Amino acid sequence: MRTHQDHIGFGRRMATLTCFTAMSFSAGAAGTAPANLAPDLDAAKTALTAFAQCDASFFTLLGQKPQLFGSGVEVAMNGTMAAPAVADPRSEKGQRQSFARPIDVAGLRLVAWRNEVSYDATMGAFLWWGFDVEGTPDTAATALNNLLQPAQRVVKNGAEWARAETRRIGDPMDTWRRGGQSGSVTQKGTVERVLLIEADKAPGRTKVSCALQGSVTPPLLERVRPDLPASLQQ
Repeated sequence: MRTHQDHIGFGRRMATLTCFTAMSFSAGAAGTAPANLAPDLDAAKTALTAFAQCDASFFTLLGQKPQLFGSGVEVAMNGTMAAPAVADPRSEKGQRQSFARPIDVAGLRLVAWRNEVSYDATMGAFLWWGFDVEGTPDTAATALNNLLQPAQRVVKNGAEWARAETRRIGDPMDTWRRGGQSGSVTQKGTVERVLLIEADKAPGRTKVSCALQGSVTPPLLERVRPDLPASLQQ
């Protein structure tokens, strides 16, 4: 499992190798929410729990209730699926949406959303998505773990917290095995899915992210990230 900082370094070196079609990712933005619409905190808590599964459930729920985070979050629709909008997940400058105001959900203060996509013909796909929150990784992990069943919780690994899973090409679509290879590139023919909590470069901020990396096939990508437009599901 490579950390988010490892991925950023890789992305800068490999930017010219990306195979995705250029597009404006936020073109399918949902209708504008009424001004000052408050978040639905019960629905937002359910959405945060769904997000921590690192599968399609978060995007499905947001598609059903695109205004659950309130008017401070712009949402992009893709059919019946939705995600917080970013300008371009392939560009470092276009991968982040800062919320108009923080959202306090289940002990986490959400301040931004990130969506990052890159691909290399040799090393495979790298997808990262999730929230920037205020506070430390330890406090964020404690709050998130309170929403999760014991088997789903992140565990501390040095300064980070993670829940890593792997699968191989040919495994049944929803088969995942616990464990990963920390600090290393995912082996060819293998996919890693990670729920990762790590410090941001900005003081007092933490990233709460899902990652999907390695030999990601189009059917698996569509299964895990159905919010992505067809041009990014390649």
